[in-house]
Amino acid sequence: MGPGVAAVGAGLAVALAVSVPAALAAQVADAVTDGSPGWITYPLSLTVLAGAALGGRATARRCTTHPIALAAVTGFVAIAVIQILGVARRAAADRDIAWRTTPAVAALAVGLAVTAAALGTGRPGRTRP
Repeated sequence: MGPGVAAVGAGLAVALAVSVPAALAAQVADAVTDGSPGWITYPLSLTVLAGAALGGRATARRCTTHPIALAAVTGFVAIAVIQILGVARRAAADRDIAWRTTPAVAALAVGLAVTAAALGTGRPGRTRP
């Protein structure tokens, strides 16, 4: 396994550790309120997107080559997992699936992951001569 794959794996672990609990809470809120969970979905959605950003940053910090590209992969895969969970639950409940929002959410997650990676790739300076 190459260093890029290990970096993406570490970033995905961070992203999913933040995003999955928030996504599951949003799914529960949606199921309990019969499709109109109200205001609670907004902070949970932001938490899911923050997970993608944190995962992208974690990937970039661990990566030695192509940190931005691998951060984009991390953000995309993380949001894909979340989207698949949501689609599966809505399909199992025989509910409508908002397909038109999927590309926008994926693009937003990738953009946030890349932005966080670009802001967080600063390497510490040398401490020894």
